[in-house]
Amino acid sequence: MKSNKNGITLVALVITIIVLLILAGITINLTIGQDGILKRAQEAGKNYQDAAGYEQTQLAEFTNQAENIINGLGGNNEPEQKYTMVDGVPVPKGFTHTEGTKSTGFVIKDTTTNADGTPTLTNGNEYVWVPVDDTTSYSYDRYAFTSDDWEYAQTKGEYDSTTNSYKIVSDSYYTEAMPSIDATRTELDSVNEYKGFYIGRYEVGVVGYDSTVSTSPDGTTTWTGYSNGTAVIQQGKQVWNWITRDKAREVAESMYSDNDAVISRLCSSYAWDTALKFIETQNSTYPTNSVGGYYSQSAPTTTGYDTVHPCNIYDMGGNVFELTTEVYSSASIPYVFELTTEVLAMQGDHCTIRGGFYDLSASDFPAAYRSYGSTPAAAGFVGFRSTLYL
Repeated sequence: MKSNKNGITLVALVITIIVLLILAGITINLTIGQDGILKRAQEAGKNYQDAAGYEQTQLAEFTNQAENIINGLGGNNEPEQKYTMVDGVPVPKGFTHTEGTKSTGFVIKDTTTNADGTPTLTNGNEYVWVPVDDTTSYSYDRYAFTSDDWEYAQTKGEYDSTTNSYKIVSDSYYTEAMPSIDATRTELDSVNEYKGFYIGRYEVGVVGYDSTVSTSPDGTTTWTGYSNGTAVIQQGKQVWNWITRDKAREVAESMYSDNDAVISRLCSSYAWDTALKFIETQNSTYPTNSVGGYYSQSAPTTTGYDTVHPCNIYDMGGNVFELTTEVYSSASIPYVFELTTEVLAMQGDHCTIRGGFYDLSASDFPAAYRSYGSTPAAAGFVGFRSTLYL
């Protein structure tokens, strides 16, 4: 008699276990093997993090480039920063803020970078920021100055269509076109964009001159003893006098020809008058009654001798008269110039000098004083001052 037995034979059980083991191996390999799910998940996570980091880097670079373009610092992949903001004042590359505030006289000094990256300030040229961001108080303009006890009062006269500016009247009159600083911008354009400009802290001095060369020029050229000298804006230096107006302009314009962050110029009447309006905020009588200790001296002193220097600006009230780009005119001595974007040529007795000099009373010849000077020729009592524009 044949019997039916239900159940799993030993062979079937072994086969089942083998199949399960094979499936388990496949599953484990797919999960944690070299190309398994966990490995791929880890790689995917890493790739996501790398992509996110790259995206953040690209975004940061794009943001920096956008800010550089907005700030006029260039838009290439490695933009060179032309200035940094310090307490609301743009400090151009190659300079360091050393003292003072925006309202009391923000001083910068040009620097040389050492091998370790630190700046060297020794013998650096110094400039003071003249803020022009509150035009309700004063703007970048030519001003007339007067005082009850000063005989050289000035008035703002009629508009001069040739130079597009107002005449400043004192006996005769003085006028000037707005000077350009490059092919596309005037001084005013830079001032409006950056809300100010820099003026030399001192009159221009000179180092490296030959003191043995005669100081009696022929009246039309510079004293040859200065020909190999270097212009500096530093305290305690030989003042650069015996210089013609055209040579003063040339020297001023060449001082920072290798620094694309700034443009150096001979001081204009706009810069001179606006600096005096700034000084008035700290010393209201300085422009028309400044006393700097220059009276009855036989020769000019070194730069920075001034005992009265509000806003950290020295010597505007004396030591030597200072040549500017402004011109003088009268009915008997008309000025002659060729105009493009600025006055390119000025001929005859048309130089304008400002301030006083060592043998004059500062109360009679203070910082605001204007004169037609000593023609374009060089003189021992005439020097100059430079300005910087961004």
